[in-house]
Amino acid sequence: MAFNSKRYTRHFGGAMMVYSAVCIAAMSALDRNEFEPLIAVAIALSPVLPILYALRAFIVEFRSTDEFHQRVQSEAIIWGAGLTGFGTFAYGFAELAIELPSVPTLMILPMMILLYGVSSILLYRSLK
Repeated sequence: MAFNSKRYTRHFGGAMMVYSAVCIAAMSALDRNEFEPLIAVAIALSPVLPILYALRAFIVEFRSTDEFHQRVQSEAIIWGAGLTGFGTFAYGFAELAIELPSVPTLMILPMMILLYGVSSILLYRSLK
């Protein structure tokens, strides 16, 4: 079965719109108010829920694609995760040797997604 862009766009795009709104609301609430630590953590973690739904949309779409697309996507995920892991690992060792700015852990998932996207483009080009 081929990629069903309408369904995927609706679910993934919807999750990203909700994520954006929740992010703005959560960060605004945390900036403007004082909360108990447990409440503050719950508010700070609230953007994770729409991201989990986006992950679900990706998995549903992945399962509905043919073997070729699954192979390319699987390899792209491996490249994205591997490059992110080794990059942050190497950066951590470099931090031990010299003074470098710390990288927020919040940036690891976006980095992995970016590298996955670049990897999937390169893999599709090389395999077609």
